[in-house]
Amino acid sequence: MTAAVVGSTLWSTDVDDAVVALADAPDGRVAVAGAEGSLTLLSADGVVYRRQQLSRGCLAVSWSPAGDRMAVGSVDGVAIVDDDGTVVSRRRGGWCAALAWSFDGARLAAGIGRSTVVLKADGAELVRRERGSTVTAVDWINRRVASAAYGGVHVHHVAQGASEDILPFTGSLLAMAISPDRRWAASGNQDATLHVWRVGKQGEELQMSGYPTKITALAFSPDSTLLASGGGTDVTVWDFSGAGPRGSTPRILAAHDEVVTSVAWSRSGRFLAAVSDDGRVAVWEPAAAVPGRAHAAVDELRRDSPAASVRWDHRGRILAGWSDGTVIAHAM
Repeated sequence: MTAAVVGSTLWSTDVDDAVVALADAPDGRVAVAGAEGSLTLLSADGVVYRRQQLSRGCLAVSWSPAGDRMAVGSVDGVAIVDDDGTVVSRRRGGWCAALAWSFDGARLAAGIGRSTVVLKADGAELVRRERGSTVTAVDWINRRVASAAYGGVHVHHVAQGASEDILPFTGSLLAMAISPDRRWAASGNQDATLHVWRVGKQGEELQMSGYPTKITALAFSPDSTLLASGGGTDVTVWDFSGAGPRGSTPRILAAHDEVVTSVAWSRSGRFLAAVSDDGRVAVWEPAAAVPGRAHAAVDELRRDSPAASVRWDHRGRILAGWSDGTVIAHAM
């Protein structure tokens, strides 16, 4: 691992499975989803306190806002697990890589195969909406659920038979981000474009093209003013302050040698982290970048294994995981 420029690694743990996703509870505990189907639970100090085989292959993990439940998406569907690792409920039916808890933690939205499913925290099903293709992302817009699949984003209330608003797009959506202020919805697409809608305002759409590859990583900053996107070896950051990014030049954050696979903002919005298969976790201060010019990272971590997942926890630490099973907590 390369030396940190401005930060320090607090702990490093081997979970004995290729890391595919990480989640953290408010008290600092960490849930690690593994490619071979394991769920490993770590204390805030990085000590393994529970490890179990949950499926044939995990794809996503999300801790509830209160820290009393986890949702784990897998090739089999979704499992709801309590905070000590006991399975509360399972919902099978297909590939599940899309999970989102409601703001109060009372409901879970999941993309299971070609369905958008909303569950209670105990696993009871509230709503199921069928889509024509695999649901690739879900999120909440206040009390409504947004789900992305081929053809656009569908937004609906949690009630059987409730009408849907459709944010249309002709093509395959691979990633979705809803701005924290609920003004914007963005999708990263198979055709290497970024599409943006103004929520609740028809016709106010934007499309950014010219990305080297398809876009699978998107994240709005906590204040909704910046949108970070993958789609190549660089991270492209668009300015959504004021009237939005139409006609503007993005910031370009450079550090990686291979395609960026995940991006994450710090809770303050000061820092942005990204990972790729080159094994590097890179951190930038996007506000210091000059639009149109490559901006260097202020901190890096690297291993000789693809970096698979990155997030900032409730304590402001970077959590990162690699395909060799390593998980680290890093302080800036």
